[in-house]
Amino acid sequence: MGGQCVILVGGLGTRLGEKTKTTPKPLLEVGGAPFVEILFGEARRRGFDEFLLLAGYRSDVVEAFLQERDIEARFNCRVEMSVEPAPLGTGGALVHAGEKLREEFLLLNGDTWFDFNWLDVVFQARRDGAEGAMALREIARADRYETIELKGSLIRAVRPRSEAAGSALINGGVYYLTRRALERGASPSSLEGDIFPELVRRKALRGYRYSGFFIDIGVPASLAAAEDLAPRQRRRAAVFFDRDGVLNLDHGYVHAPDQVQWVPGAKEAVKLVNDLGCYAFVVTNQAGVAKGLYPEQAIGALHDWMAKELADIGAAIDDWRYCPYHPEGVVADYRAAHPWRKPAPGMIADLFAHWPIRRDGSFLVGDKASDIEAAEAAGIPGHLFEAGDLCAFVRERLAAVTPATAPDTDRQEGVEIGVHESR
Repeated sequence: MGGQCVILVGGLGTRLGEKTKTTPKPLLEVGGAPFVEILFGEARRRGFDEFLLLAGYRSDVVEAFLQERDIEARFNCRVEMSVEPAPLGTGGALVHAGEKLREEFLLLNGDTWFDFNWLDVVFQARRDGAEGAMALREIARADRYETIELKGSLIRAVRPRSEAAGSALINGGVYYLTRRALERGASPSSLEGDIFPELVRRKALRGYRYSGFFIDIGVPASLAAAEDLAPRQRRRAAVFFDRDGVLNLDHGYVHAPDQVQWVPGAKEAVKLVNDLGCYAFVVTNQAGVAKGLYPEQAIGALHDWMAKELADIGAAIDDWRYCPYHPEGVVADYRAAHPWRKPAPGMIADLFAHWPIRRDGSFLVGDKASDIEAAEAAGIPGHLFEAGDLCAFVRERLAAVTPATAPDTDRQEGVEIGVHESR
């Protein structure tokens, strides 16, 4: 997608006491790493490659974090900071960022993780022509949260907290915003108290319901719970897709966008995997490089193009692996019997080494016997796709292993999720 992700990291975190005396709340360690790195990883795997951190309190610590943790190199992204000169509120921090904001962007609260397909809120907001949109989650007891009144997808009101509130929709801390939505914004101001009510008045704010894991580290109990819950949540099953013959029709050594004809239901199959909370990977033999038919750079360029096509419907491949080698290649540098070339399991094994994948519930979809052999050698099932609608095919296989496919979305009983403080 190549979009911009803006993260609010300037809050004081007063309810955490001594823990935030020298460290901004989003930089507190959870599972051995600063909490905000979860947000970087989740945004990056969905294609966001530009980050803007809205900092205030202890911005020097945020800047040091970016350098010491080598964020740009590790996440292969570009990171900027916007530092407010004085506390400006959530809305004021955005207005202050001004020209650093893209025309549209994803906004995240730096102290919450709401685990759903973030690209879907972008897709739906674009489809509806919204100036802004928020991801909503229903909770059983909403007495400590502002609640949302919804008609269709149009937000009619943002209601103040009430001790009488029972089950209701709340703001999940993931937003789609446009610069147009901030044109009447002031600094200082609040998203919840100023900018969103103005969008509601103009009927320009949408809301979309999602379920899934949600945690706010704003109070000690939920911060302690996140230490175990957050790393466990990142372990999820995966669907490995072969490319030629599965995602796109195999016309023979496809290597350019004008050669791609998507298999019926292919984009929707990827989105289905995303929406269910599983990882989606591509593992593809590309012997055309070894045979001198196209350069290796063409593969990356084509995958970038395919990623944009998928993003248009709110879908993403989390990671790509390809093998350009062949033992009978004519290009000397690529003439080899490489362990990544299927039926060898090297590409799948490498993804297992670099991602927190649950083997239980994972499987591969391929169109050749070598794909199935690679899957079996890697210790996961392989399913042979020969023709038809790929989404229907994948849906059937997912149904056979659900709930093993999805991450642990609701293991929060007895955990006090913190009062929703975006700053």
